Amino acid sequence: MTFKEKLQAGKFLVTSEVGPGKGIQTGKLLEDAELIRSKVDAINVTDLQSSVMRLGSLAVSFLLKQKGFE
Repeated sequence: MTFKEKLQAGKFLVTSEVGPGKGIQTGKLLEDAELIRSKVDAINVTDLQSSVMRLGSLAVSFLLKQKGFE
C-alpha cells in the first residue's frame, strides 16, 4: 500500500526526516535509510539545514525514490 493509499484510508502514518550530509557522498545516508525502511511509511528530506550548503534535497529524494522509498 502506498503512502497516498494509506493516507486516504485514514491510517496512522510514520515519517522520518533526514538531512543530506555535507558534500556529495550519499552512501551513509542511503545505508541509514535502509535501517529505518521497515519502520516508516515515508521519508522527508530537509533542505538547507542551518543555512549550510549541502547536497540538494531534490537529488537525495531522487536517490531514495530509486531505492523504493516514498
